[in-house]
Amino acid sequence: MRLAEIAVALSGRLEGPDREVARLAAPDQAQPGDLVAIREARWLAPALEARAAVVVDEATVLPEGTSAVRVASVAAVWPRLLDLFAWEDDWGKGVHPTAWVEPGAEIAPTASVGAFACVRRGAVVGPGAVVGPYAYVGEDCRVEAGAVLEPRVTLHRGTVVGPRCRVMAGAVIGAAGFGFQDGQRLMHTGRVVLEEGVEVGPQAVIERSVVGEARVGAHTKIGGAVYVGHNARIGRGVVIVSQTGLGGSVTLEDGVILAGQVGVADHVTVGAGARVGAKGGVTKNVPPGETWGGVPARPLREYWRRLALLDRLEELLKRLKEGQRDG
Repeated sequence: MRLAEIAVALSGRLEGPDREVARLAAPDQAQPGDLVAIREARWLAPALEARAAVVVDEATVLPEGTSAVRVASVAAVWPRLLDLFAWEDDWGKGVHPTAWVEPGAEIAPTASVGAFACVRRGAVVGPGAVVGPYAYVGEDCRVEAGAVLEPRVTLHRGTVVGPRCRVMAGAVIGAAGFGFQDGQRLMHTGRVVLEEGVEVGPQAVIERSVVGEARVGAHTKIGGAVYVGHNARIGRGVVIVSQTGLGGSVTLEDGVILAGQVGVADHVTVGAGARVGAKGGVTKNVPPGETWGGVPARPLREYWRRLALLDRLEELLKRLKEGQRDG
């Protein structure tokens, strides 16, 4: 599209020559004909050196003749700019001839079921929903309106995927949990429910409950390779970054943020609005609104103090050894 069109879409203004741009590029990969969003000052030089067009804030100084779209805030328009250059995966329309849809399954006329996908009896795929190639929708599952299952997603029996959810490639929802008693596997008779607008990253696993429902609240975002143990209760608007693991019966209240590679022990509750830093190991309940870190996780200031004390102890030990040598 042309820069003039982009300026209108971003409520900005065109500066310099109008030109056509082919793609949105990273600053260090830009080529002539690309567009680069300058969200940090250090990105400007490589973009200009590559003769790319730029999106910049009003205060950014540019060489004369640079093709640019000026906006009040590049950070604020960044989501809209990405939308302009987004592309949709095309997994076909309607039910692919190679898909296996069992008798008793319901597929809405506007839904899509991709190549070699399987939809079992009693399952319902709602209006505008997409079941990608090689995906598996088990018995009595519901994929509600506008939801998307990317390729090779597995929904075990009874799973509910709410409206406008997105489950990315390879994710498994509703698998039996890691539950044993006296060496005997416990049968998991429950299910998983994803409320509206939930996003589940690639290769993530959400186990079903032993009884009742494991539920993920509306608009929660779960990153790739996250593992959610059985009986989980995850609130609304929660963010769980990649490679995090939750033990069984964990509760995350509304608005919780878990950074990458956090581990939460079973039966722990993380209160509403609380945050846990990367690689934190949570072994006890986290009060609402607090920020914790470390292993075992503790309030962040306390964790920092302990790190500082360790550094001082290391210095003291070094001085003691030096004193012994001098003596």
